[in-house]
Amino acid sequence: MEKRFSTFEGVFTPTLLSILGVIMYLRLGWVVGQVGLGGALLIIVISNCITLATALSLSSIVTNIRIGTGGAYSIISKSLGMEAGGAIGIPLYLSQAISVAFYIAGFTECWIWVFPQHYPLLVSLIVWSSIALISYFSAQLAFRMQYFIMAVVALSLVSVFLGSDPTHTSGIAWKGLGGVGFWAAFTIFFPAVTGVLAGASMSGELRDARSSIPKGTLSAVGVTFVIYIVLAVWLGWNLDPAKMVANTNIMIETGRWKFLVIGGVMGATLSSAMAMIVGAPRTLLALSEHRLVPFSRDFLKVSQRGEPVTAILFTVLIVLITLLMGSLDSVAGLLTEFFLITYGMINLSVFIEQSIGIVSFRPYFRIPKIISLFGSVGCFVVMWIVNPIFTAMAFTAVFIIYILFLRREMKTRSPDVRSGLLIFLAETFVKMASSLPYHPKTWKPNVIFPVHDVDSLKSVLPFLKGVIAPSGRLLVLKVFETSTAQEAHKYVLDKEQRSLLDEMRLKLTQALKSFKEEEFFVEQSVVEAHDETQGVVTSLQVTKEMFLRPNTLFYILDDQRNDEAVSYVLQRAAMEGLGLIVLKLDPKKAFGYQQVVNLWIRKGSPNIDLAVLIALQLSRNWEGKVRLIQAIYPEDDLQEAKEYLSRLRTLLRLPLDAEELVLRGDFRSALLAAPNADVNIFGMAQRPDIKLIRDFYDMAGTSVLFLRDSKHESAVA
Repeated sequence: MEKRFSTFEGVFTPTLLSILGVIMYLRLGWVVGQVGLGGALLIIVISNCITLATALSLSSIVTNIRIGTGGAYSIISKSLGMEAGGAIGIPLYLSQAISVAFYIAGFTECWIWVFPQHYPLLVSLIVWSSIALISYFSAQLAFRMQYFIMAVVALSLVSVFLGSDPTHTSGIAWKGLGGVGFWAAFTIFFPAVTGVLAGASMSGELRDARSSIPKGTLSAVGVTFVIYIVLAVWLGWNLDPAKMVANTNIMIETGRWKFLVIGGVMGATLSSAMAMIVGAPRTLLALSEHRLVPFSRDFLKVSQRGEPVTAILFTVLIVLITLLMGSLDSVAGLLTEFFLITYGMINLSVFIEQSIGIVSFRPYFRIPKIISLFGSVGCFVVMWIVNPIFTAMAFTAVFIIYILFLRREMKTRSPDVRSGLLIFLAETFVKMASSLPYHPKTWKPNVIFPVHDVDSLKSVLPFLKGVIAPSGRLLVLKVFETSTAQEAHKYVLDKEQRSLLDEMRLKLTQALKSFKEEEFFVEQSVVEAHDETQGVVTSLQVTKEMFLRPNTLFYILDDQRNDEAVSYVLQRAAMEGLGLIVLKLDPKKAFGYQQVVNLWIRKGSPNIDLAVLIALQLSRNWEGKVRLIQAIYPEDDLQEAKEYLSRLRTLLRLPLDAEELVLRGDFRSALLAAPNADVNIFGMAQRPDIKLIRDFYDMAGTSVLFLRDSKHESAVA
């Protein structure tokens, strides 16, 4: 869109006139009368502190980004993501559009007070059609009309300050009537200062948005703050509190020239209506650019003059429907809540970017973190004070829209900081956790799996799911052998090797796709090494010093690697403090029906903890059962063995459906006589005997697991 507005025309004037609205004329005196001058000044200061914090946050963030079209929507989208921007932007647009009807209604109310014989709806429709035509044909004309309105407002204030109440003796009314409480009066006044983003809504058409928005917004906030303070002091000095409470039009009646004050009231409402009817279509245009609203293609149409014509017509239609509905009081509070959510989110966006320490946040206009924090907390607290029910409704609406957008595949991605925020939180908690002592009670399976053949992943992933679900982690490691030992001096991959490496990574990604889609914590890594075995060992050493380090090595025993290399890897893994799980998979039966786990127990075994924990994981995730089996020599006491298993079952808190079985005879005969299972689990000797594992596999007739504790597990914790 054409960059056609200056700081004064595009930001300062609309912001100033949006803040100096109908509440200044018709409610400020009421507030002074109710809570006294001291209370009114405190309300003005608190309200302006919140809007000043928002203006400062706004100024900071627009000097760090290319804001583009959409004002607040664009800011939030580029900080918290397109979904968050849309969730805030849609209610914000509707609030802007419906607010036009409120301002028209305020203008009509003042007009009818002057001309009671006129028909209210007709007056509203005339005003509606007039501002609709102005916004349709030229936003620039609408802004230039505001110069005249600003002059009228200035003259009206002169008329107020020169007026007086001859029946009142001057004196400061520090104490009001107290008909309502402080926060009730605050609720009435606060909407007066919520026009702080009126200028930012024109961000896409400002000649220099990065400079104009901070200068124009902060200047308008400062000027209006002084006006409100001076006016409150004048009211408290010159007018009687009882009269200010009883007559909301007292500023008109006591003005030196009443027609100027009336013109100021009408001008203030009219300028606010025009600012919103010009700004709202720009918000809709920005939402449409990212396909966040229905009929986005239609709303993107822009005239030769640079006006978003379809968006303007749709906004004008919403305004008309709202006017014809009659009373608007029922949704007035909800609109204020949506504006406050927007202001709060802008402050929160700045606070997040300040806090997570990313290098990309380096605005020209810097503010302390306490300001953005105060602005966000202040907005949300005020929301609650104004109306808790509407606060809940507003947040619910925003949350629902956000969830709907999350479920969509957003084609456009903005450079938001959500991942940075989550990483910052994760790093913070990691630092806290690393200072605490480890206890086996917190153990969960965090598995590293060196895969030899990526094609074999499909057959073993269901089993790994049973091991790590629901909250364990899996790191799949693939070693890419780059050359023979004789060529180890070559450090740079040739074109063919780079292609093979990329192909390997893609193949691994595709193999793990379904696993990741189920939202398991799965990572993958392809490392280059001249020898697969040494590559695996080096990777185990690297991960040892990580905070989220693997605690268990999962290894598949196949016929493609020699037993000596397998034993070396297992011993080195044990030296690095990892628990060991070795699987010999039955290629035909795999894991059977995934119902029964035979857990072989040897009294006094040093590997019972990991074996029990993995058996429990499998039985829980398979919705199956565990069978404890102990083989004893013929001369051993059968009853003693049964009591041992019973005590063990209680100590380990095994499920009620867990079975206990004692078999007499040597281990080979016991294994052959054991009931059928889908997998058999055994303990592993200190020095892994690969030949023994193969022998047990041949006898068991099922897939088998051999496990060895790392001494960091505990099945009884």
